Amino acid sequence: MISKIEEAQKAGFNVDFDVYPYIQTGSVLYVYLPAWAAEGGKKMLLRRLREKHLREKIISEMKEHAQYHYENTIVAISSLKNMSERRISKIAEVRGISAEEVIVDLLVASEGRVVTLLECLDEKNVKKLIAHPSSLIASDGSGYDIAHKETGELVHPRCFGTFPRVLGKYVREEKLLTLEEAVKKMTSAPAKKLGLANRGILQKDFAADIVVFDPATVQDKATVENPYQYAEGVNEVIVNGKLVLKDGKITGETAGELL
Repeated sequence: MISKIEEAQKAGFNVDFDVYPYIQTGSVLYVYLPAWAAEGGKKMLLRRLREKHLREKIISEMKEHAQYHYENTIVAISSLKNMSERRISKIAEVRGISAEEVIVDLLVASEGRVVTLLECLDEKNVKKLIAHPSSLIASDGSGYDIAHKETGELVHPRCFGTFPRVLGKYVREEKLLTLEEAVKKMTSAPAKKLGLANRGILQKDFAADIVVFDPATVQDKATVENPYQYAEGVNEVIVNGKLVLKDGKITGETAGELL
């Protein structure tokens, strides 16, 4: 992938890429089914899963052409509340059925809405991508607060820990890149790439979007099992010139705007 990007750059194309610092990926559960099963949308998917002969055909093809270790998949979000077990393999063990049958049953019971987490990326590749001069650091996630935990959903730890993880793990501990390089990948580089005017650097007449952190202590705390944990070492956050985080505590200011 990197070689293709570099070839495109040499040919004059303005190509970059973004990366998040985790080996877990978030996806929807139906991606583990044969492609034809989901053709035509969710209604057709659910109809096929409920028809006995098609259900058996889907399960058979999954077992025959398995491309993923989906038995290790963790159910992060579904309409089924208070699940005692979240790992597909464990649910299969408790119920005495195959992992493929569990996946089909979960999709039917949740009307197709199941979001999963799976550890399937290579740490060596993640490091290569983070260190590459053309990479931008992105969370690829959404914004949540700690209270979202009450929903029973497991969100990806990237939603809470992406940027502190890079600063703590890959800059301070592993020295994969410098602090300045990492900050650029999170701020000015993406602002420039997206064409966001007056953003991304500390300069007069630019929007005052500033994060004040301690390079010696900044660290993510979010995990797959417990993602609802704020980072350490982040003291103040200023958005459009207003303090939204002061002494590590949310002030209640809502100064953001849609760009």
